[in-house]
Amino acid sequence: MICLEYLESVNISFNIEILRPNDSIIITSFLQDTQTVIILDGFIQLLKIFTNGEIICTQLLKANHIIQLSNSKSKLLNYHYKANAITKTALVSIPIKEFTKKTSETQKSIERFKKLYTNNQANHNMMTHILCHRNTKKRIIQLLLILSKEFGQYKNQYITIPFYLSHSTLSIITGSNRVNITRIMNELKNKNVIAYDNQKLIIYNILKLSQS
Repeated sequence: MICLEYLESVNISFNIEILRPNDSIIITSFLQDTQTVIILDGFIQLLKIFTNGEIICTQLLKANHIIQLSNSKSKLLNYHYKANAITKTALVSIPIKEFTKKTSETQKSIERFKKLYTNNQANHNMMTHILCHRNTKKRIIQLLLILSKEFGQYKNQYITIPFYLSHSTLSIITGSNRVNITRIMNELKNKNVIAYDNQKLIIYNILKLSQS
């Protein structure tokens, strides 16, 4: 990632913002045109919110990802984007023109940005792997498998995902009914496949989870 020390060394201004869980920022076309926003640490869901109240999770973003949209220039949009923090998240915003001007001849900077864009492509694949399943249960299981890979802490043959995932959050990410989410999560819990509280989620048997 482009470290803060590097930005300071080439005298590029930047702003850091800390989001607590459930804090959010509205992502506008103006912000996209003037700032590059990079996640330093944390986990964010990028939401597309329609005027009729429908919410779609379009991206899951973590450290070293760029918050990046393909916004339409039309003024008649019936939606907006919001980056919502699932965990405590640190963001750095960098003025695009200033960064481009001062690093246009720096190959090292170009390579770092290429790596960030590559990370973003991998992030798009996360949502593809989840939403390719028609079955709600399979979507939840795929999400938990992805989270165990990206954030899982291994101890005593268990995998701990060290943050809270509300049923509402799971519902939005998987595009599923919240009632079905609750039923499926309780089913997995009753079968001793997982356990969860308001601080973490534990996967007792990842093989059993993948085969559920």
